[in-house]
Amino acid sequence: MTNSEYYQLKKEFLEEWPLDKIKNLTLEEYTNLDKTSFCYWVEAKTNLLGSVWGGSAYKFGIYKRRNKTSPVTISNRITDGEYAWFFKYGETRERAFESIRNILIDIITKIQNGKIEDIAAIDLGDAYKWKIAFLYSNFNVVNIFKWDSLYSAAESLGYTGEKKFVNLHRFLLSNKPADQDYFDYTKSLWVNDREEEIEEGEKGIFDLTSLNQIFYGPPGTGKTYKINSFLNTARSTKIVKPDVSVKVERHRTFWHLAPGQGGYLWNDLKKGNRLGYEWCSVSLGNLKTLDKNKTENYKMRTYFADVKKGDYFCIISGKKFYGIAEAQHDYDFSRAEATNFDFQTVEVRWIKIFDTPELLSASYTPTFGKLNGGKRWNSLIQALQVNNINFSDADPEEKKIIALPGNSFFTTFHQSYSYEDFLEGIKPELNQSDDESVDSNDIKYILQDGIFKLACDKAANLAGFEDLNDALTSSPEVIRAKFEVSEPFYLFIDEINRGNVSQIFGELITLIEKDKRLGQPNETRITLPYSKSEVQFCVPPNLYIIGTMNTADRSVEALDTALRRRFSFVEMMPDITVVKNKVFSDNFKRAEIMEKINIRLEMLLDRNYTLGHSYFMKEDFRSSFKNEIIPLLQEYFYNDYSKIGLILGKGFVREKEILKVNQQNVFADFETRTEIDIVKSYELIPFDDKVFNFENALETLLA
Repeated sequence: MTNSEYYQLKKEFLEEWPLDKIKNLTLEEYTNLDKTSFCYWVEAKTNLLGSVWGGSAYKFGIYKRRNKTSPVTISNRITDGEYAWFFKYGETRERAFESIRNILIDIITKIQNGKIEDIAAIDLGDAYKWKIAFLYSNFNVVNIFKWDSLYSAAESLGYTGEKKFVNLHRFLLSNKPADQDYFDYTKSLWVNDREEEIEEGEKGIFDLTSLNQIFYGPPGTGKTYKINSFLNTARSTKIVKPDVSVKVERHRTFWHLAPGQGGYLWNDLKKGNRLGYEWCSVSLGNLKTLDKNKTENYKMRTYFADVKKGDYFCIISGKKFYGIAEAQHDYDFSRAEATNFDFQTVEVRWIKIFDTPELLSASYTPTFGKLNGGKRWNSLIQALQVNNINFSDADPEEKKIIALPGNSFFTTFHQSYSYEDFLEGIKPELNQSDDESVDSNDIKYILQDGIFKLACDKAANLAGFEDLNDALTSSPEVIRAKFEVSEPFYLFIDEINRGNVSQIFGELITLIEKDKRLGQPNETRITLPYSKSEVQFCVPPNLYIIGTMNTADRSVEALDTALRRRFSFVEMMPDITVVKNKVFSDNFKRAEIMEKINIRLEMLLDRNYTLGHSYFMKEDFRSSFKNEIIPLLQEYFYNDYSKIGLILGKGFVREKEILKVNQQNVFADFETRTEIDIVKSYELIPFDDKVFNFENALETLLA
């Protein structure tokens, strides 16, 4: 959007919701299930003016429910079946809404009178109330509404004062150049927020105008290095959330708890302070005294009886990790049945409910089981660490897990890489136990997502959706609004030409095109062949596919023409200036050697077989020459040492001694139709040969 469109959108909001209308606002106008409510305008229709996506609908104070159940009061929240609200605003929906309406009027009045310091004390969700303040303001607050992002933006400009919303807004606006447009300035704050610690030389590593890119060139030119540079930058610039770090105990049991099929119980479970699962009906009685021979699914049901005080419940549906809570007591049937649910529960203390669920590395279908040390343990630790939940006694290996940046995946193609590895496929599953820490020899076959499908889930999650399916089932307006402001997610594919790309990509060859992606003009959705899900598959618009291709590889000709048309290609050739500018401890003429070798290679083969600068950058040049450069030349010339001799010279290659004498008697006595030409045969001079001198050999190469 252009700046004029931003101003127009703000104007449209004010025309739709002037202060006089707010003073007479009805509950239905405030929150309804259509796309006409005040809440919908603030969250969705004006999303491009600043995002308040994520979190619970309770941020609005009161909201209209889609899934209606019987009235119930849990903790500090209440529902009458149709509406739900915070109890503090009133005992009835009417009183609660009256409180919210008065709060809206208070925010609008204060911001229009320039009393922004008074807004901080207003009892409404921070992001939501500051978004409202901005919409009614004369641009005297910044359109960044979440504290961590606001603070990061201020910190990037050198702010060291009090960490209050008001102070941050005033500091940021005081730094706006007088002649700079408001939206140009605030957009630059987001850039500063993401890039403040990125070195100048690492900016612009990838061209964000192209969704699909392949870096190609001879070996050693830095193609993979570019990817590693991005990953290292992502590690070093990862913004730590400002929340106070929470410690959890590593030695305790971490339980996987599925909140009903498809996660349908989550909305009810997260409102209270008790957790349990459907298979443990109250009617079963004490789970510790169940008869093994008379109880179906005995093992899974009795697991719940093993819960101890201090254990952790990780609420997970499929790959979606919703939150974590701590058990407040051991399993006790007399307390387990004291609940509004018809299944047994344990009282818990919430450690964290995630605004948007974190995505784990794999699905897990059983309702209840242990997570400690299981196949998703590392991704669970990473999800916790991202949310400042750390082990008080973490070992060194667990501390390393967070080093992986949260906005990228990395894979390498090879000859046996398949569509099933990339998108989805049926795979054998050895562990059939409900407990992930227990191995089993039983084999079952499960549908498993490949790395591309996982990347699509992560990209959608980064945009504020639970996963790709959540995005696919959202309205076009929400899809556009969320992806418009989303950060990119990267899928890096090293050696992309070494796989059978037409087989690996399959129907994705069409879906990865920019205009075919989710929310784009020619959006294309398909039914996947294995899962055949009712929700058709589509590629998110914020997923960037970055590949590398070695032009000296013999598989380069197999690169599918259709794939070539859908990627932009960025050539990376040897850069001799990199070698010239680096200082080494030896006196070898590395740049001259590189230039000589590459001129000769280009004449004998072509420019795609030249050697990249990385081969000449190692401190131990002798070892690099012996173990990297020479083996590569052997591969190039199929061990034809006469050709290698033309590249390296007599200092590295010699005629075989055994053939110098009596060459005519080498072959057996046998008549042929034509005379056999006896040719010379050559060999590499071993580096440990007493006649070999590396320094002299290099001088001969340069002669």
